[in-house]
Amino acid sequence: MSTEIQASRWPVHRQLPVPLDPAAANGPLWLRGPRPGDVADPDDRVATPAETGSELAPVPVPLPVDVPVPTVQDVRASAIKIVVDLDAAIAGLQAMRTHALAGLGLLALEEAGDAHLDAGIVMRDLANELALRQRRSDRTVEAEIDRAMRILDEWPATLRAWGETRIHQGHLRVITDIGAPLKTPEARAAFEAALLPVAETTTPARLAKIARRELEQLIEEPLTERHRIARDGREVFVTDLADAMSRLVLVIPTVLAHGILDRATEMARAADPNDPRTADQRRADACCDLLLTGEPTDRALAGIRAQVSIVIPATVLLGDDGSDDSRDDSARLRSGALVDPDTARWLAGVTKTCTRVFTDPVKGHVIAADTYRPSRKVRRLLRERDQRCRWPGCCAKAEHADIDHTIAWIDGGKTTPGNLAHLCRRHHMLKGAVLPAGRRWKVTQIEPGVLQFESPMGAVYVDEPEQVGPRFTESYTEWLWRGTFGPAPKALF
Repeated sequence: MSTEIQASRWPVHRQLPVPLDPAAANGPLWLRGPRPGDVADPDDRVATPAETGSELAPVPVPLPVDVPVPTVQDVRASAIKIVVDLDAAIAGLQAMRTHALAGLGLLALEEAGDAHLDAGIVMRDLANELALRQRRSDRTVEAEIDRAMRILDEWPATLRAWGETRIHQGHLRVITDIGAPLKTPEARAAFEAALLPVAETTTPARLAKIARRELEQLIEEPLTERHRIARDGREVFVTDLADAMSRLVLVIPTVLAHGILDRATEMARAADPNDPRTADQRRADACCDLLLTGEPTDRALAGIRAQVSIVIPATVLLGDDGSDDSRDDSARLRSGALVDPDTARWLAGVTKTCTRVFTDPVKGHVIAADTYRPSRKVRRLLRERDQRCRWPGCCAKAEHADIDHTIAWIDGGKTTPGNLAHLCRRHHMLKGAVLPAGRRWKVTQIEPGVLQFESPMGAVYVDEPEQVGPRFTESYTEWLWRGTFGPAPKALF
């Protein structure tokens, strides 16, 4: 069999040349040279450094007479082909990655079974080893491993089509997500057989409409039962955005969602005709009023009854709104989300309780907090210092996490801030778990609040507390005095 015939049967990503030339990282030659429209005369074409063998400025070289100058249309057609080929290569590589993740997950389950260990802990260890090397969340990586295993087991034909670059990730997501309610291998195989030929010829959005119709033909459970199960997943969550704004998302039954939107719309329409707010702004304000106060009010903040922890620098309380260059002087929620100065001052004026927080002037870490009850002092200090689960990459809030003794209490560890840190339940269990071959995660506090994590494979990660207060650096005058005369008198600086 000839080489040409063999190559034609490979996926596209296997046919692309390996870019051994260092200049290949800069793209094709025509992208690194002049644009066709910039060439006034074939004899004035500018040579690239690769052609001249020099890294100096390019010099004109004559263009062969029999080589036509590429037109803009030629360049566009070539660029489109390159993008299509690269996308096909990426699709093939993504499918290869899914195979690799699924293989890692299966190996972890096999290892846990052989050692008679908790499979969840072993899988969590695998996710942490991979996530920390990529500076990602271990929860995200574990979810990707779980999804890869399910795709490999439940949707083999779709994964094969993805690897052969006949479909893209959007098509795979439509087939697997919409087909999730199918419980039997036979139903899933029929679903794939009906959709894959369509997926090769249309977009994911159009495929989704066809997939929903096909699902109703194959699914066994009636819509009432499916809705009852789906309704158990209703939830509310907040995503912090830029500029002291956030997005509130409700996952609720469709009828209720549309009813809420309709009532908010009617309230927005009933506003004063001279109201300068847009319809969207009036709808958003109406929802805030109803949720926080139970009735429309002029200021929704008056309805806040929940406890909100906000760090307000003294400069903000004194009326300094700061500038773009003084981000450390901004009021923030414990999650790190910015709060505009007016709102921060208004909340400080109406609150019934206030906690004064002292921060390290160099690193900005919380080092103390005022409280009246000593039994709660350490917990409050740790909560304000840690802000979140201290496991590298984890963002779970401190108020929902466990307070862990870095050195176990039973081993002589003290209940002091220098030996305590917040760990969410997920990572708290992983820290104390014994893994296959007696491996464990090792955690130490290099200094109070600075944690060092060593993975079972020897990788080391350091996690420092979140910066809460501003950081101060040594002034040039003090540095000059200390370097010339020794320690500076306190009265001078």
